Amino acid sequence: MTAKMISLLFFLSFINAQIALPTFQGVHTPHTTSSGTPENPLQSSGIATNSINVAWTWTMGYKFTPQVNGEITHLGGRFNGTKTVRLWSVSSSSSGSFLGSVSVDANNNWSYAELASSISVTAGTTYIVAVALNGSGGQYKSAWAGPHTYGNVTINACVLEPNYNSDSYPTWDYFTYTWAMYGMADVTFVPDE
Repeated sequence: MTAKMISLLFFLSFINAQIALPTFQGVHTPHTTSSGTPENPLQSSGIATNSINVAWTWTMGYKFTPQVNGEITHLGGRFNGTKTVRLWSVSSSSSGSFLGSVSVDANNNWSYAELASSISVTAGTTYIVAVALNGSGGQYKSAWAGPHTYGNVTINACVLEPNYNSDSYPTWDYFTYTWAMYGMADVTFVPDE
């Protein structure tokens, strides 16, 4: 029996046969919305805070520029308590447009809330995300020294406005503050693919 098997294998090794395998014919459906990997720029930086639970009455956050087109799907940050986080487009230090806001509950950890509708953002355009701290739960990192690019987003500078909690665009007492990060607000950015 072994001799017959070896003979058969030897014979088959000289035959140049092909086997037809079944194939899958799929249909490609293009995406009509952002579908890249979500990015949380400030959180992904690995930034560690110097102090927590600071009792500031300021609105604090950062000015950023996407490097590619995409969408902001969530707003949030690292603070303590229930806070309002807002997003504006920027024309100048005293001029911009309100784009959206969410209420976020955090316990000195990174927390985000989904916007009612995602907001399209354009590469090269400047935006601001900021949290109204209302006298409690603030955090900061000294010696941040920006600007820095994290993923597809460049964080240009920290922005600060005292005694402010409104959807209207603030006048920003500090618009180009680059040596520390106050407020620890953040976005979820999803790049277009």
